[in-house]
Amino acid sequence: MLDLSDSQKTHYEYKRDRDRKMHEMRRTLALWNKKKLQAYVYNKNKNFPSSDAGMAAILERFIYRDEFEIGTMSEELKMGFDIVLSISRNNKIYFQTTDLILEFITYYKEVIHSYDRQSAQTYYHKLMVAYEKSVRLVNRKLEIEQEIRIKY
Repeated sequence: MLDLSDSQKTHYEYKRDRDRKMHEMRRTLALWNKKKLQAYVYNKNKNFPSSDAGMAAILERFIYRDEFEIGTMSEELKMGFDIVLSISRNNKIYFQTTDLILEFITYYKEVIHSYDRQSAQTYYHKLMVAYEKSVRLVNRKLEIEQEIRIKY
């Protein structure tokens, strides 16, 4: 379902509102483990419904805290990569979040390749395909919103 409540907001108002929500989510998500983050992304947390700002805060946390290293526990890496895949498939994300997905992939490229070699997985390919699909999804969503704004 499209949220047209902010269709009257200017670009700056939207950015300020998103930054405020991201700041709130950064503080909340800082203490969560990966299982809680996964439940949030799957929208199974009743106290905090998933949003674009929350998913962007998760990606920022992964990137800026160096949460993944070569040689860490494989289950932890797998869960983190699955969280990023789930974010990229989520209908609530926008372009800023897709940019963070690409930043995550490039930042952890060596870690992803190392994990793929050790466990015979293809997470690098999966993440790149998911990123491309997320960009197409966001483009399509913006086209639909544009058509609705023109009609109404």
